[in-house]
Amino acid sequence: MRRDWYAVREKLHDLASEIGRTLDRPEDLRLENALGMTTAKPLVSPIPIPHFDSSAMDGFAVAGPGPWRLTSDPVRSSGERNIHRRSGSIAAGEAWPCLTGSVLPEGTEGVVRVEHTETLGSTVHCLPEHPYSPGRDIRRRGEEMAQGTQLVAEGTVLAPRHIALLAACGIDIVSVHRPMTVSMAFTGNEVIASGVPQPGEVRDAFSAQFPHLLRGWGADVTERTRLHDDHDVIREWISWASGDLVILTGGSGSSSQDFVRKILEDMCTDLIATSIAVRPGHPTIVGRLPGDRIVLGLPGNPLAAHTSLYGLAPVALAGFLGRPLPPLLSAVLGRDMPASHKGNTSLVPCTLDGDVALPCPGTQAHMLSGLAAADVLAVVPPEGATSGDRVSCLPLD
Repeated sequence: MRRDWYAVREKLHDLASEIGRTLDRPEDLRLENALGMTTAKPLVSPIPIPHFDSSAMDGFAVAGPGPWRLTSDPVRSSGERNIHRRSGSIAAGEAWPCLTGSVLPEGTEGVVRVEHTETLGSTVHCLPEHPYSPGRDIRRRGEEMAQGTQLVAEGTVLAPRHIALLAACGIDIVSVHRPMTVSMAFTGNEVIASGVPQPGEVRDAFSAQFPHLLRGWGADVTERTRLHDDHDVIREWISWASGDLVILTGGSGSSSQDFVRKILEDMCTDLIATSIAVRPGHPTIVGRLPGDRIVLGLPGNPLAAHTSLYGLAPVALAGFLGRPLPPLLSAVLGRDMPASHKGNTSLVPCTLDGDVALPCPGTQAHMLSGLAAADVLAVVPPEGATSGDRVSCLPLD
């Protein structure tokens, strides 16, 4: 069953969305445990930001035109006290020492920076070159956002920057979707896990980075293992793999030793594709296993497996978590790319020079040097493209 690359992505997203809706049970997590999770509902600020008027600088809160009489001495040692909460009130002609972020005393009309002043006895004067301007260096309550402002939309993958904002707004608990769990198996008797490969051997080019990529896309990798090229062993593992997404590398071709293909064609209750019209990335198998599990049978060639993972796994994860189909980037192709004589979409590792995608050397299915140098995978249509054409691109995270 040979399908267009774009069509496979859409069908995979639909399938993952269906399964995700069936299995989704949002859970509440403490903020410090929510990094990388996907929000199950919008999060709004429980307070205005800032939530009180405060000083934007170290200096003096003042009222009226200067000079000003100090009504309090600067704090020399805070010990365990929170001196930022220390406050009072001032009237015209008075000054109160303040720190950046401190509560301002009642009656404050402005803040003068300590480096712009001179204090003589108990009187504060502005230096001539820094005249006082009322209203300066005050952080006003609510000036950044009002109470109830949306901080993070539903379906957001929480990054460190989101966590920082939510913490600053006083949020401790967030409702998130259960992440998609992933079981991974790497096949191939010729694959070695360490050392320099000998003739007839190849180094494992998947297990060190695939789990990290998947976690970065929002998955929970719960299992990864290595399997011998044994029909019964592979079938048993697939039967018992507990992940919502089951990924295998190798064995997806049509030779007598490609057991993964034979097993998946027999086990899948719904086969989206047993062949995708894309290079590199062939042969890849996409389907549904019993138990509402999605399976990706990736090729054994390293670049083919990587392009399949980048092109398909984020789609499954987005659908499962209720997010839209991940958008493609866009760039101007920097070199002519010929048409595919077999009608395949081409995924071409490219570097980006501004908005221009420059194809890399080393981009055959068994090569990785082009991928290592690339910033994106340009999606070149079967009819090819000429230099200057705008093409879609897959980001390489």
